[in-house]
Amino acid sequence: MKKLFFYLMAGLFMSTIFISCKGIGDEDNGGNSNGNSATLTAEHYGFDGANSGKFSSTKAGIVKTTTAGVTILAISGIRDGGKESINIILYGDITAPKTFALGNGSSSGIIIRKDYQNVNDRDLSYSTDNDSPTMTGGGEVKIISVNGNQIEGTFYAVCHNNSSKEAYAEQGKFSGTIN
Repeated sequence: MKKLFFYLMAGLFMSTIFISCKGIGDEDNGGNSNGNSATLTAEHYGFDGANSGKFSSTKAGIVKTTTAGVTILAISGIRDGGKESINIILYGDITAPKTFALGNGSSSGIIIRKDYQNVNDRDLSYSTDNDSPTMTGGGEVKIISVNGNQIEGTFYAVCHNNSSKEAYAEQGKFSGTIN
């Protein structure tokens, strides 16, 4: 199950990046009048016992996919000016405020990566689905509002990699248009 979750997250993350990236020659919307933008922030985040400061992604992506009757919402952001990423996967159609508990046994989860370009190095990927010998991974995502394709929420997470090292994100927020 963990491998399936990891590969699903990697695929959805890359799809989100592909959809939200601006190509050469694309027009800059400045004020984002088409509404296809999102932000993802965490007041505090860090890896392996160190605080890395504030995570801010002003060009995040929110993608909703329904296949075989299963709806998945992927919220992904790469830290502005960095390689770190936060990826949130929520199972279920979200049409109203809702809270998702994360951790072992949950189909939803968060992956925090030190380097979004290196998804094959499992030591750089930290998941709420992993535990360490002394601490359980987990967290929570709260959908605060849903208005058509506009969504807003908060989150926090404690994640571990395959070597039982920890990553965390606190006081997280996201908002934007669901694509």
